[in-house]
Amino acid sequence: MAVRRPPGRRGRPAPVPGRHFDDGRGLNAFADRIAVRCHRCDTPGWVLASWQPYRWTVRFRCTGCSVALDSGDWVGAVCMSGRRPCGYCGHQWLYVHRRIASGVRSPATFPARCGQCGRSSDVDVSAAPLRDAEPADPHFGLPLHLVEPTRAGLLWAYNAEHLQALHEYAVATLRETKGHHRSMFSRLPQWMKLARHRVLLQRAVERLQKRLLQG
Repeated sequence: MAVRRPPGRRGRPAPVPGRHFDDGRGLNAFADRIAVRCHRCDTPGWVLASWQPYRWTVRFRCTGCSVALDSGDWVGAVCMSGRRPCGYCGHQWLYVHRRIASGVRSPATFPARCGQCGRSSDVDVSAAPLRDAEPADPHFGLPLHLVEPTRAGLLWAYNAEHLQALHEYAVATLRETKGHHRSMFSRLPQWMKLARHRVLLQRAVERLQKRLLQG
């Protein structure tokens, strides 16, 4: 699934203390500057992206090991898939569908057992990015820097603006929406939406905000 153009950020109503209104922004609205860690040396850095006509232009430069990533590169988790007729009885089809974590080298073929004759044949596979498999940036699949485990679930964010939006949501005692089914807030994990986790979410966001300030 391709990363789409983020909606505009201007014209947002000023926040009202104790009240949160879902303005319909998707997660991609925060995807132009993402705090990450290098997949090779774990050095913190930034993925920088700008929207050009019909596509993102993206870059990452590691200050630790000097690795460089540009638009189209992918180092994150992938889905390996393929199909072929059985090499013994010709039964169609033998399917392969495997999820491979980031950093794990995957072979060009996987064995698949035929449901007709019970014998295995090697199936050629191709890779497709898994953009929602891990807390990772959507452009390259690099691990996020702003990740905080809690007793209720895992919190992560792209940048300071993303954290501020989550903080406004966390501290609100009244949360309103106009039915934005594709917005970031409508797709938050269920534990973040529960009133009993409001303080827990607020404190976790504040820890990440402090980490970001400390570099």
